[in-house]
Amino acid sequence: MGIFEAKKIGEPEKWLMEAASGIGLDFFRFAHEITTELIDHSIKRHGNPEAHGAATVVNADFDLIPGIVKAPDYAVIGAIRKGTLLNAYAKITSGITYLYFEEVLMGRRNKALRGKTFYKVTRPLSLDEVLKIVTRNGKTDVSNAKVLTMPWA
Repeated sequence: MGIFEAKKIGEPEKWLMEAASGIGLDFFRFAHEITTELIDHSIKRHGNPEAHGAATVVNADFDLIPGIVKAPDYAVIGAIRKGTLLNAYAKITSGITYLYFEEVLMGRRNKALRGKTFYKVTRPLSLDEVLKIVTRNGKTDVSNAKVLTMPWA
């Protein structure tokens, strides 16, 4: 594992700010960011061609993340897993569903929507299938989360 570096990839879109506000979260002054830790984790867990075949995460896939958080097909805002506040995004492109999870960091100094994990499924997923993945068999609470199907999807 290399040195930890964070890279800002964009500001929250208006739809995200409104969704967050609707459940009592304020993402003002936040930024989406990816880190070397996200890349290392995603490649280590989801980047083995022998295990993942066509769903293997490759370095070029990380270039898709800014577009995924800007205009996902589905989004789950404000989920809680093991006490950690998360947002999850799903984007279907060319028959592949990209799933991106970010942690909401709400510290006094560090306000960020930081990438947690990223992987793909080799077919289009429905909202119900995305929710099943996000909740991970009941391990993630989405009871107070905002679940969105985007109008452009």
